[in-house]
Amino acid sequence: MKRWISEEYRPLARMIIAVTAAAALMVAALVYLDRITGFVSQVIGILSPFLVGGALAFIQMPIARRVEKLLQPLFRRKPESKAPRMISAIVSIIILVLLVVVFLSILMPQVAESGASLVRQVTTFVNENDEAVNDFLKKAGFIGEDVDPLNSVWQNILSSATNYVGVLPTVLRTSYNLVYSFVFKLLIGLIVSFYLLADSRRISRVCKKICYALAERNRADRVIYWTRKASRIFAGFTTGKIVDSLVVGIICYFMMLLMGLEYPLIISVVIGVTNVLPFFGPFIGAVPSILILLIVNPMSALKFAIFILILQQVDGNVIGPKILGDYTGISPLLTMAAILLGSGLLGFVGLIISVPL
Repeated sequence: MKRWISEEYRPLARMIIAVTAAAALMVAALVYLDRITGFVSQVIGILSPFLVGGALAFIQMPIARRVEKLLQPLFRRKPESKAPRMISAIVSIIILVLLVVVFLSILMPQVAESGASLVRQVTTFVNENDEAVNDFLKKAGFIGEDVDPLNSVWQNILSSATNYVGVLPTVLRTSYNLVYSFVFKLLIGLIVSFYLLADSRRISRVCKKICYALAERNRADRVIYWTRKASRIFAGFTTGKIVDSLVVGIICYFMMLLMGLEYPLIISVVIGVTNVLPFFGPFIGAVPSILILLIVNPMSALKFAIFILILQQVDGNVIGPKILGDYTGISPLLTMAAILLGSGLLGFVGLIISVPL
């Protein structure tokens, strides 16, 4: 005869079963950690176009909503029509593509000109400091004391070039695959973002039905509430961070023009783009910029280092809080831990999403 667990001990039995199952899963995860991480990486690689589409849809959502509100009066007689949302999705994608094209068309010529000028400056610096470079090569052990430095360096360059010629087809094939993969994922991402924007209401209704089907009403309500709150936090943080980085880049550009520093546009773009990354972004952008100015003009590098230190303090204490508000509310120590953990697990994507997540 079977002995069933009495009613008073059933909660304890459920807890023991849950703890045992969780412990077994943790042990299995530790034993098969390499396989699990490899499988997760493979799945993320396969689903990367959909992740790109989700990110693009998330960025375009504010534009799509505003366009849809403007179109609503035109479809009053058909309140259930999908036309406003379809049109708003198309318009948001067109606006995003146009903004990227205009930005690149303005930026790329200036970047190319600044890059060519920088190469000339570096070449001039090396030529003017030829003896110092040779002494450094001797002390570092790259060339011998009794060997003509110029001839030795030239022979090393020829030898390296000969070695690289052999792997050139592989490099070209790898580069082609990377470019093809990037373009393919971007195109698929745009298509996915269009469908996500066009069917966002239906997708939301389906997700709600799944929540209510799998959980009790109170729990489903809590899940929906926290999902909406997380979405608002993530959207506010992402949009605010982009606006904050744009403001920082513009301030950096005009201040560099006022101070007469070299390469204001390319350096301001670097500072603005890296400022999107939380906590470590300002340092990542400032170090190469200072090195570039150090080669051209050490005094300009010193001025820029002082200026960027002041700018980051102003951004961290005035501009950033005004734009972002209290979207995260977490301590700097927890921010650093989140960034390190996110970048270690998901790379560049984790570096961006770790703090709001």
